[in-house]
Amino acid sequence: MFILGALLIFRLRRLLKAMFFSAVGGGVALAAVNLTGLITGVTLPLNLFSMGVCAVLGAPGVISLLVMQLFW
Repeated sequence: MFILGALLIFRLRRLLKAMFFSAVGGGVALAAVNLTGLITGVTLPLNLFSMGVCAVLGAPGVISLLVMQLFW
């Protein structure tokens, strides 16, 4: 039983670490898009929705927001 609990904690810690780095990567990608917006003219609004999408999906979330902005 102890081994099963230790394995579960190990996997949970690994999952939380992956989620944290994905959220940080999404935030960095969102910041990079907005910082280079002066040169490229492409920016994303900084609101709760866009930050949430970038935190949950990471860099693919930023790309999907850019594609959605292109079509809407």
